[in-house]
Amino acid sequence: MQAALGTALLSGGLYVLLAFNHQFMVMPANHRMLSENTYWFAVWYATVFLAYSPRRAPVLAGSVLGAATLIAVWHLIFTVPATSRPDIIGAVVQFLLTGGVLILLQATFGVQRAMLLASRSSALRDVLTGIANRRAAEEHLRALSSQGTAYRVVLFDLDHFKQINDTYGHATGDLVLRGVARLTQATLPTGGLVARWGGEEFLVVLPMLGDAEITKILNDVRNEFCQQRYGEVLGVTASFGVATATALDHPDEVVARADKAMYSAKQQGRNDICIAKPPC
Repeated sequence: MQAALGTALLSGGLYVLLAFNHQFMVMPANHRMLSENTYWFAVWYATVFLAYSPRRAPVLAGSVLGAATLIAVWHLIFTVPATSRPDIIGAVVQFLLTGGVLILLQATFGVQRAMLLASRSSALRDVLTGIANRRAAEEHLRALSSQGTAYRVVLFDLDHFKQINDTYGHATGDLVLRGVARLTQATLPTGGLVARWGGEEFLVVLPMLGDAEITKILNDVRNEFCQQRYGEVLGVTASFGVATATALDHPDEVVARADKAMYSAKQQGRNDICIAKPPC
């Protein structure tokens, strides 16, 4: 897709330059302005800034503007009749200045847009683990609920995490949290989302899978947790609670059922999975 778009933009840029060059070659002796094909430069510049990053777009747009400048200077010196040259020079200067201002404005807006997107992205990411944070998970749940989409929620808590911090220090605890986040994200099926819910609690949102499929996925996650080394810590366990979202459920109700199921798993001895019964 990106290659096709790049080819189309390259072809468009070449076309506007060739058309710009051609108008000078067929320009009548008494002509006083540039032809209408110069309007397409503005469209091409805008398309480039929509298609490419704020860093690359100004380079591409500036290259075409530079090529247009060279074409104009060449023809003003060698092909434009002396009688119409002053008017054509004025038209060319206006055309080039307009293009330069448009590129500058687009570049400025592009940088601001990138900063806004980066700011929003960082606001939805957990600083420690790099995965989605609670706010992102809540927004995702609200979106699923508003669309009437069925989904499953898994809430899990690392067992005896306080002992890890007390025994090995918070730096090792942070290493455990990052490793758990990475392993969980790598194990999820397509369409799944994992977020740090708070402290050592994580929330997972999954498509509407059956209990057997959910159990298999979570058992794979548990096995990964147990087999990995996190600094001085060899393996950790977690307690999982699973809940199903119905069409009438508010996301908070679904998370509350998953939370209750998670505590049931803890009461059953930890390192276990408990699936909440659907509401009546």
